[in-house]
Order: sequence, then structure tokens, then C-alpha cells
Amino acid sequence: MLVNEIVFGINSRRLRVLLTFVSAMALGLSACSDQTASKVSQDASALNSTSETSQKVPSYFDMPIEVVTKMADGGDAAAQHQLGIRFRNGTGVAVDVKKALVWYQRAAQAGQGGAYVSMGNIYSNQFGVVEGVALDMAKAIELYEKAAARNEEWASFYLGNIYFYGDKGVPKDVNKAVAWFAKEATIKGATMQKASLQMLGDIYRFGQDVPKDEFRAIEWYAKAADLGHAEAHFSLWAIYARGAKDVRDAPKARSSLEKAAELGNEKAQFLLGGLYADGEGRPRDDSKAAKLIEQSAAAGFAPAQFEMSYRFAYGNGVEKDLVLSYAWVNLAAAAGFKDAPKYLDRLEKNLPTLAKAEGQRLSSNWQKGVALKRENAPSVTKSSAERASGALTKYGTGTAFFVTKSGLAITNNHVVNGGCKEVRMTGREGVVKVATTDPVNDLALLQVPGTVDAAAAINSDPAKLRQGDDIVVFGFPLTAMLSSGGNLTPGIVSAVTGLDNNSNQIQITAPIQPGSSGSPVLNRKGEVVGVVSMKLSDSKMAKATGSVGQNVNFAVSGQTLKAFLDAQKVEYATGGFVSFNRSTADLADEAKKWTAVVECWK
Repeated sequence: MLVNEIVFGINSRRLRVLLTFVSAMALGLSACSDQTASKVSQDASALNSTSETSQKVPSYFDMPIEVVTKMADGGDAAAQHQLGIRFRNGTGVAVDVKKALVWYQRAAQAGQGGAYVSMGNIYSNQFGVVEGVALDMAKAIELYEKAAARNEEWASFYLGNIYFYGDKGVPKDVNKAVAWFAKEATIKGATMQKASLQMLGDIYRFGQDVPKDEFRAIEWYAKAADLGHAEAHFSLWAIYARGAKDVRDAPKARSSLEKAAELGNEKAQFLLGGLYADGEGRPRDDSKAAKLIEQSAAAGFAPAQFEMSYRFAYGNGVEKDLVLSYAWVNLAAAAGFKDAPKYLDRLEKNLPTLAKAEGQRLSSNWQKGVALKRENAPSVTKSSAERASGALTKYGTGTAFFVTKSGLAITNNHVVNGGCKEVRMTGREGVVKVATTDPVNDLALLQVPGTVDAAAAINSDPAKLRQGDDIVVFGFPLTAMLSSGGNLTPGIVSAVTGLDNNSNQIQITAPIQPGSSGSPVLNRKGEVVGVVSMKLSDSKMAKATGSVGQNVNFAVSGQTLKAFLDAQKVEYATGGFVSFNRSTADLADEAKKWTAVVECWK
């Protein structure tokens, strides 16, 4: 079955993904190997956006400019170099490239080899055109060569790049590039040592103006791999698995791929995950496959993001979850994966508005390196064995707060009534009983085993809450990533009604996240004036605008909470007439005593 049909026969679909997307990146790169070299150059720029800042002078960075100037005037070569950096970058002084060059020159003459690199960067416009200094590649090359003669890191790498690309009017000369990359590769511990070795491997692997030689490429890749370079391990896999017949070696290919994946290469993680999913060369393990592919997706690899969308749509190695499926394919489409828009459109037409809103929020807030998670949804790590054994798994968390010392607590209905087989509370023994719920207003009353030492005070007259009043929210959002001791966020009451003038809600500006559901909203006296309701917020915003707004959050109003407690004849405490405003720190200390994480287990 073809990938672009997005009909799901797993083996043929993945095979097409691997051969169409990954092969273009890694298996047959001769047509675009310049892009690979360009990426290395870009990576160098990112690592060394002011290359001179890495030239063995870190101890001078925090010194006052007057101290550095005095040391430089006294002949300290490192201080002279640092002073040049400051004038070049405008750190504590006005930018003055001519003064920077004067100080670089003095530092170089005093034996500071990195100053030659810094001057070369200026004359070669390494990091952009320098106002007041004409491009002079001959001078730049001369300066880099002086630095390279002193084994100064970066110098040989820059020379290699200049000759590899034929940069800025310099004739391309791959043989010279090879020589300079090889020199950089001999500098032990140099920032670009591994990148230079990788470049040398690429040059011979793809025959970049030199005879193609996969055996020689293997030699260079192996040296980079020995230094822990994940990309080199992946390149070795590509040769051992897809190279000429006389270099292919299945055991070495397997070992190289596993090592590349272990070191974080996203392409290797995706491919290795596919092998575990299909049972090729190893026992089939969908759970392990999902974990590897998820790591690749989290790193931003678009095919892996598309694969995770498929997995969540059909429950392959993970629990079925269409919201996560939608969020992952959203990311894959944004990254340019060609088959993603078609599947995204299919989900758009069939998902409920609320689910789309949550998926949009997840993908909008995604950060590279972090896997998408839903606080109140199935776990991606539940294995087939765990599912078969019937063992309960934590599906989601929220926040609850005690309203009596006898163990009665308040949270949201949607936290505990999503098919939970058990409700638990961290730090408490036994199973929590859901005493009663109000699905319309998204409230739930819990009975927690045992007694507690402290309980919240409910505001006695919540109708007096005014637009613009200061509030704080205390809860336990994103407990896997944020503080396990609770999270406090200040804000104001932006409206005393919710969307569509719903008087059972209030609108607040305090930032809230998944896991904040059920958190108490407190006034400055520490009295509860509302209950955060994430599900209510997402639903209303989605209906009104089609997306979830930024910093527009809603809570069940204090009046609605009070009516709910009164209807259940709960004997809660209220704030006194003589209570005073408290500091934010005091509010946090108090709220910690009577709030807790509540968990849904299935």
C-alpha cells in the first residue's frame, strides 16, 4: 500500500516512508551533499556565533571593562584579546571594529593565536558584513593560516570551508579543503574536531570532486564515531547497510544504527524503531518501537512525527488517542512532510471541536526535544504486557483541595469521571471515593480516607468579587516536568463572568497548564474564590473562536462552588471579617497545606 494513500498497512507504509524521505537525507546523498556540508557550516556558526568568544579567554568575561583595559595595557595577551572581543561585539562599550582590530593585533603579536582567528572572521565576513572593513579573503586566509600554524581551533575548519565551497571568490579546491579539515581533526578536543571528521567522511563517501572511496570514508567516520559523534555512527550504518557490495556488513550496520540511536540521532531512532515494529533482524516489539520513534519525533524528525500520528490513531504500541494523533500530524505538516496535510485534513473533518482545540494547543506549545503529552490522557509508555495483565495505569492528573478536615476535597468532574477505575491522591493511603459530581459546572466532591490537618477557607461573599481583583492559582500542573511541590501563578480577574456571560464562571489571567484542573483560585486573603477548569476553558474557547486563546483562562465561580458545597451540606470554613491581605509567598505556604495531586487510574 502506498504512503500517499494514507491507508494503513504498516510494513509497506513504513517502507515507503523510509525509502522516500530518509534515503533522500542519508542513503543517497550525492545530489545534495553540499547541503550536508552547509549544515555543518551553519552548526559551526551557531556554536561559535562570535568565534572569538571561545578562544581560551572565558575568565575575563565577568571582569569590569576598566579592569580588562588595565590588564591589556599592561601587556596581558588574553586581556587584549578579550578587549578586542568587547569592541567587536559592543559588550560594555560602543562597537568599534577598528579598535577591536588594534587589540586583536596586539594580542596576536603577544602570542594569542585565537586573535588571528578573530581577525580572520572580520576580514572574511564570517558572521556577516562588517561595517567599515572591506572583505579581504586573501588577508583572512593569511590570518587563519597563522592561527592554524599554532594549532588554534576553528582556523583549519574555516579554511576547509573556504576551499570546499569556493567561498567569496576563492577558487574551490577540495584537495586543500581535505587537508585543512584533516588538520582540524587532529586537534584533540577542538570544538569542530568531530564535524571535520564527518566532513571528510562525506567528501569521500559521495565523491565530492575526489574519487568516491567508501573504505576511506569509513576510516574518517570511524574516528568521529570513536569520539561519540552520533551522525558518524549513522553514516557508518548507511555505508554498511546500503553501500557497495564489498563494504556491506550486516552486523556492523546493526551495531552502528543502535549506537547512533543511543546517542540521539533522530534518523537512526526512527529507522531502528521501524525494525522493531516489523521484526526485522530482531524480535518484534511495538512498545520499544513506539519509544524510539517518539524520541525521533520529539527531536523534530517529520517522518517520525507522522508515524506517531498513525500510531496514536490506531493504538500501535501506544494507547489510542486521536488528540495526540492530531497534534503529531500537525507538527509533521508544519515541518513539510508531504503526506501529512492529507491526513490532517481527514482528522480535521472528523474530530470534535474540543479535541481539535486541545491538539492545536499541544502542537502550538510543543518544544523541540520534548514528546507531546496529555496530562489527562493515556500514557505512551504502557506496554502490551501491562495491558494484557490488567494492571492499572495512571492516565492523568489534576489538583484537589480539602474543604474539611474530615477529608472532603474539591476537584473538577472531568478529572475523576473520565472512565477512571480508581481515583488516588498522592501522599494518601487508599482509594479516593467520588462522593458526588456536578457535570454541568465541572465540580466533584471527593472523600479521601482519613483526616487532614488543614483545609481551605471559602470566601463568604464571592458575589463581591470585582473585575481587576488580584488572584493567585495554586496547583500541580505538568507534574512530570514542573515542581512536585506545587506551582503558584498570580493574575487578576479579567471578567466576573465566562464566555457568553456565563455567571457560573469567572475569567482569569493566571497562566494555567494541564494538571491545573481543580486548582483553587485564591484572593489576596487566601480565600477560595474559584476553581480552575481546564476542560471548560478549552470547550468554550473552541466554540467561540475555533482555537484556544493565550492567557484567557476560566474557573468555576466562587458562588457556584459555594452553592455546590451547601447543596451537599458540607460544613466548610469561611474567611473571617478581620482577615488581612497576605504576601504571595505566604499564600503559597498556606495553600501547600491543603492542596494535593489527584490521579485517575484505569
